[in-house]
Amino acid sequence: MNFGGLWAVKDVDFFIGTGEVVGLIGPNGSGKTTFLNIISGLYRATDGVVTLQGEDITGLRPFEIFKKGVARTYQSSRLCWDLSVADNILMGLHTKQKASFLDVLFRPKKANDEIYGYLQECMDVLSCFNPALFNRRYDLARDIPHIDRRRVEISRALVGRPALLLLDEPTAGLNDEETAQMMGDIRKIKEKIKDICIIIIEHDMKVMERVTERVVVFNAGRKIAEGAYRDVIRDKNVIGAYLGGGLHG
Repeated sequence: MNFGGLWAVKDVDFFIGTGEVVGLIGPNGSGKTTFLNIISGLYRATDGVVTLQGEDITGLRPFEIFKKGVARTYQSSRLCWDLSVADNILMGLHTKQKASFLDVLFRPKKANDEIYGYLQECMDVLSCFNPALFNRRYDLARDIPHIDRRRVEISRALVGRPALLLLDEPTAGLNDEETAQMMGDIRKIKEKIKDICIIIIEHDMKVMERVTERVVVFNAGRKIAEGAYRDVIRDKNVIGAYLGGGLHG
């Protein structure tokens, strides 16, 4: 990905297998979020190819890539504050809606039955995270705690049953206790959906150590290391990328 002559991501060879959780780390500005933006279609890659389950998805628009099975969350919240928890999650199923405008007008029972079915799917995903949050499903998004907003965003991404889930700093703004809870939530995702692939960007090394099977390190837009967490943090290139300081689990 080139921005006006500056390579934000260059020569990155990246692979994630079925059911794998891969962590993506690196200093600020190293190209991590840009890389996710390429995969999810927010940016069209200057060069290179992105494939999903053997299919070339390079250059597709975000909603097309979403329909192919890629969902994501963002560093900053993308919830609609004046909608309920349930309504925010329901938006994750908008591409699956079959009822037409005419169905809504002339066959409302058909349209309502479809929505109720989708709502049940949303609540099943939400209750996997936190039964207490399920009980607040009709509360406005603005009225729930920050960690629950994160859970709602992940639920919205999951409800469409993606093959690949991209999590961009899911613990941002959380304290240590909440971070531990979020790590537990990510483990629940893996227990419930065993074949889902997850790429997670995080600055909290405890998350990388305890949640991922493999870690990829970016610096200046390039991949400089890859492997198990304990091996990667001892790599001299990784230590150098973090201004000469070590990383601690």
